[in-house]
Amino acid sequence: MGEGSNLLLFLLGFLAARYLAPASFGQYSTAFAFVGLFRLLPDFGMSYAATLEISRDRSLAGPVVGRLLGFQCVLSVLAVSLCLGIGAWQYSGVTWIAVAVLSVDLALKAWKSTLRWLLKALESFAAEALSLVAERLAILTLGAASLVLGYGVVGFVLVFASVRAFDTAALHAYVHARVVRLTPRYDPPAWWSLLRRGLPFAYAGLMITLFFQVDTVILERIRGSVEVGWYRAPVLVLEGLTLVPRILGYALIPTMAALHARSPGAVTALYRRGSKYLALAGLPIGAFGLLASGPFMGMLFGEAYGPSAAASRILLPAAAFMFLSNFGETALACVNRWRAIVLISTAALALNVALNLAWIPAFGYVGAAWATLVTEGLYFLSTALALGRYGHRLSWPQLFLRPSAAAAVFALVLWTSRGLALPLSAALASLAFALATVVLRVWDEKERRLVRDLLRGRLPDAGSLA
Repeated sequence: MGEGSNLLLFLLGFLAARYLAPASFGQYSTAFAFVGLFRLLPDFGMSYAATLEISRDRSLAGPVVGRLLGFQCVLSVLAVSLCLGIGAWQYSGVTWIAVAVLSVDLALKAWKSTLRWLLKALESFAAEALSLVAERLAILTLGAASLVLGYGVVGFVLVFASVRAFDTAALHAYVHARVVRLTPRYDPPAWWSLLRRGLPFAYAGLMITLFFQVDTVILERIRGSVEVGWYRAPVLVLEGLTLVPRILGYALIPTMAALHARSPGAVTALYRRGSKYLALAGLPIGAFGLLASGPFMGMLFGEAYGPSAAASRILLPAAAFMFLSNFGETALACVNRWRAIVLISTAALALNVALNLAWIPAFGYVGAAWATLVTEGLYFLSTALALGRYGHRLSWPQLFLRPSAAAAVFALVLWTSRGLALPLSAALASLAFALATVVLRVWDEKERRLVRDLLRGRLPDAGSLA
């Protein structure tokens, strides 16, 4: 339910792009990306670390969360002050107002995140999920209403802060009354301990955050908010597609981690299968981006976003690399190669920033799209090489052969049916792709048996695919 509720926010992002002009959408996207650079400051991964501690000993819930909330008060003040101070220096007008409102929303979101992690640690999943879905439904409903009524960027961001303030206060009251008493505590030695334990989680989150936000900030500084709007429209699609490798990763992480110690070969087998499935998902998306970005951007966001097609033709093919690099990073985590993850993610971020600084001045938002494609491609290559070095080597040409042939069928049908409406053309291409995977024998016997079991109502273990 938590992952599914993200789709509500993605839908709201699409509505924002459609109802706001590219310049206004660019102002909102710039403010959102700028504030996002400070997203980890109020928490530093401490909520996740505290969850592990509370899960082992629930009697620690009150003291641990009290110390964490006390520290978050200090860090939230610091984060909001930095957002306001640096934002006032960098931006003005509507963009500055959006930065100010979203910085308050940032602090509220961090507070609620701590309460959510606490509920997870205590296995109160229903309360946590209900709160999350209710919050995002409210943001979607009121945000859409604000856009339709023409309240612009300021009205739109005020919805986020207002809903979050009410929702966070309500969840705090519930947890305080029904779960555990919440009393923020001043305890610097305990704060330092929490900070040290949370830093590894914070670092991984920081790399992901910067990778998806820093290009927008650089683009706005160099080329302005209109090009940000054109760029962020297809980026929204790319961010929405991240659900694909995340869902597969969540399905396979427990099995791969459990098999790592006793059966490394089984981990390699699952890594191979997961990579094949993601290639089957990503390659048709790339073909669709190359062939249909023009009508797709217009259909999704409106005629004002016609220039977004130039970026979409680059960014949607990047999805194939993004799927595989994300899963490769998951596999590295399952085999306890955290040092490799840190080195690869840091190098990828440095490369991405360098490419954006080199290409945005000359090519604008299209240069930013190329920077993303190149970075994702090298990220995939780096994770694959690292896993091969640790004994999980795949024959990539062999793995890509049949999925690529099926994707070529998809592209051929999409191209030959381009005179039809795009949804119908895409549906025909998808049907041809599905048939091609059967004719080309993409699926092996274990996978066909798995499908038969599912059709009979059985839920086999992921280990059966190893």
